[in-house]
Amino acid sequence: MLRFAFLLTAMFLTGPVLGQTSDVPEMPDSCSLHAENGFVRLVVCTDENATQETYVSAGKAACDLDLPCGAWIWTDATLPPAQAPDNHDGLTREQITSSKGIWVAERDAFIAIDEVD
Repeated sequence: MLRFAFLLTAMFLTGPVLGQTSDVPEMPDSCSLHAENGFVRLVVCTDENATQETYVSAGKAACDLDLPCGAWIWTDATLPPAQAPDNHDGLTREQITSSKGIWVAERDAFIAIDEVD
């Protein structure tokens, strides 16, 4: 877990990505901003069959043009915390592993969390 937290911290401290565009998509219809605090956004997309493209659009919409920003995405509104933590380390292991992943705005990348059976 410490290694994961270090990775996230390193990603957020390295600054914006060159070539990041100002094209901010609309929040997909099946998604909504659940909570936000500083650079942490929590998003719920209720369509369990949503594609990674949907999660990317939702993350981009949640972060808008804010840098740094990370948008965690879930498909079940009962899984994320009621309030966004001050930083990503404030999420529990269960909250992280139950998410679909995180949109990292300054890297212009979605990091998927794989389900383990």
